[in-house]
Amino acid sequence: MTTANQTPITSCLVIGGCGFLGGAIVRSLLEKHPNCRITAADIRLTGQIAHKNLKYVTVDITDLASISSVVENAKAEVVIHTASPVHGLGKEIYMKVNVDGTKNVVEACVRGGVRVMVYTSSAGVVFDGSPLVNVDETEPFPIIPYDAYNESKAIAETVALEANGKGGMLTTALRPAGIFGPGDRQLVPGFITVVKNKQTAWQLGDNTNLFDFTYIDNLAVAHILAASVLLHQHSTTGVTDASVDQRKHLDGTSIFVTNGQPVYFWDFAKAIWCHYGVYNAGSIVLSRSAGLVIAGLAEGFSKLMGREPGLTRFRVKFSCAHRYFDIRKAKDLLGYEPEVSLTEGLRRSIEWFKAEGEKEGK
Repeated sequence: MTTANQTPITSCLVIGGCGFLGGAIVRSLLEKHPNCRITAADIRLTGQIAHKNLKYVTVDITDLASISSVVENAKAEVVIHTASPVHGLGKEIYMKVNVDGTKNVVEACVRGGVRVMVYTSSAGVVFDGSPLVNVDETEPFPIIPYDAYNESKAIAETVALEANGKGGMLTTALRPAGIFGPGDRQLVPGFITVVKNKQTAWQLGDNTNLFDFTYIDNLAVAHILAASVLLHQHSTTGVTDASVDQRKHLDGTSIFVTNGQPVYFWDFAKAIWCHYGVYNAGSIVLSRSAGLVIAGLAEGFSKLMGREPGLTRFRVKFSCAHRYFDIRKAKDLLGYEPEVSLTEGLRRSIEWFKAEGEKEGK
């Protein structure tokens, strides 16, 4: 493994700094770069941490004037852009925030003389419902986007990477898969809801599909490593020639980041359910084809009733497909090694969710 050349980060603006990932990045920066001056910007300021090197500001990235003002005032050498709506919303909001918002962030960064920008993309940008078996960064975007969220992330990633070299700024995009951890609002809570709804007897597919997940603290560290490596490159070699193999350079390219521990999809779910006293999950197996038929009917019925379906064709395909990735580039160029295993990450996550449930009396 090649040891990445890194430069200490002295100032950083984290966009989405109060979110699940952004908050983890802020905490990791405070730990690993204690002298770094940090600005955490978000549309809503929640979960703030008191620290002499940290300040919070409100920002709306869909408003160019708002993000431009924040970038100008932060005077940061590094911008880490994590802001994005959650899954399950409409295409309009994704295009507005992920695409138009990222265009605004790029413009503000170039104007503000930012040296390095790290963008949070998604491993889902290369998913079209077909198996993804240990794919690397040469895997192309699908011809037909699979869903609105990942379509918008793919466009935004392209915007971020095409900004590489503009105004001397270096950019990269990280593609995480299956982010989870304390404070997670989607992945682990979704599996916990299945327990509460007494639906753990059902399993979609035969559970032979390997899946990648990423513990939140590992992903936060990967973002910081990427920023540090780009800073070093900025001060030494500058922008890499576009003809160089994309697997051998960081700026202007994307990188998959996972825990590097692919597991069978339903094994991950069952590991969570065991913490809630469910040990016989998945006794009723629904084939992928049958699941797609039932999901199609559920979507049609829910549309007529004007409500969200509990089962969708997207969820069936997602749950039954191989989705795991080659993270050698992250290891080689960033010096990335997951610090928290899946088992330990799940233990920490469940401990946090149970504590939160007790606070709420659930």
